[in-house]
Amino acid sequence: MAELHNYRIQYLAPRMFDGTARPEKKLSGYFRHEIVVAAAHEQEAVLNVMERGGVVVQVDTLRERGVLERMFFGRISRSYKQKFLQALSFNVQAGLSPEKALEQVILGELGEARLALNRSLNALQQGFGFVQSLEILQWFDDSTLAVLRAGEAAGRLSQSLETAVGFYARGSDTIKLMFGAVSWTILDIIMAVSTVIGMRFGLIEELKKNPLASEDPAKVQQFKDAVNLAQNVNDGLLVFSFLFILAIIYIALMLMSTKPETRRQCYLILERLPLIRVLMMSSSLSNTMRVMSSLLAGGVAFLESLHISKRGAFSPTIKLFWDDVQARTEIGEPPSSAFNLLALESSERLLIRAHRDQTQLAECLESIAQTRQERANQAAKRFAIFAFVGSLLYSGVAVLFSLVVVYLQNQMVLSGA
Repeated sequence: MAELHNYRIQYLAPRMFDGTARPEKKLSGYFRHEIVVAAAHEQEAVLNVMERGGVVVQVDTLRERGVLERMFFGRISRSYKQKFLQALSFNVQAGLSPEKALEQVILGELGEARLALNRSLNALQQGFGFVQSLEILQWFDDSTLAVLRAGEAAGRLSQSLETAVGFYARGSDTIKLMFGAVSWTILDIIMAVSTVIGMRFGLIEELKKNPLASEDPAKVQQFKDAVNLAQNVNDGLLVFSFLFILAIIYIALMLMSTKPETRRQCYLILERLPLIRVLMMSSSLSNTMRVMSSLLAGGVAFLESLHISKRGAFSPTIKLFWDDVQARTEIGEPPSSAFNLLALESSERLLIRAHRDQTQLAECLESIAQTRQERANQAAKRFAIFAFVGSLLYSGVAVLFSLVVVYLQNQMVLSGA
């Protein structure tokens, strides 16, 4: 695909082409429009407008932000992306093809997001499909795109768009939940590490500079041993902190990898941690159960709903669960039997066995999704509490050993040693 540049063009036309049209005060009967065009060069952009019947009055070249600028200043919010999906869904429900709906939504955007959207628009104009054009934006996670791809392949893209909107919204809630837990943990770690650094390079160094003055060699040696022990403990804690931070960075890089297998390996590592395992599995199962419930309630066949829903699971354990359900369904087992797996609790299996039709099954799955989301919320809270207590113990050890040295020094001084 040729490198494109973005141009904001103001032009006059004898009629209103879009919602940006405003009556031109200086030229009766004409309307002033504004459009953002992606083109290889300015002349091509101007020609594009002229072919519409417009008279170009101003052209501004728009520079797309660099990677770092987008990261800190020009990031497209999840709220905008969610509303973007909703707008696509509304247009498709109104009867437009997915490709035409995407084109209409892009052409209606004139803000910062248009610079990124023009890449997708150019892909559409070159014959790319709907989902392919969305992938070029790099706005949506693999799970959301998987739902859309499956819907496109099954010929149910309209229902998949509605499902993707809800799925993406719930994904935002999950991200907020995890981000909140991780943010508090990182804050606790920073406070704890700063305490250790203060002890190691502040108090302990001062104690080393001001050794105990005593005529009793045994007492002096006892004091030196206490100082050395406190120093070694603090050094050990700092080494542990360094390794722990490196592990967090490594996991973060794995999560941001473009390779699905790398991310899968990262999720497998995270699932070995008890509280994070509960958080991940509950969130993933809740999201996928809600997707399937929504599809079933919308009249999509069970097996088609299953194919679409399972693609939204990010937890490897939950992926295996859905694979087992699919395998059982494909050999002819009814849903009441296909869901009879240990990944679900006995009460959840009991509820599913009691359903009598697709509508009731949708209600069952929605109920399980709600319960699992509540469990994810509780796991996030427990994780934050665990991290807080752990950081207190971590910094408490450093403070304790340092204060023991101070106490020993004061006792010796007061006893006149």
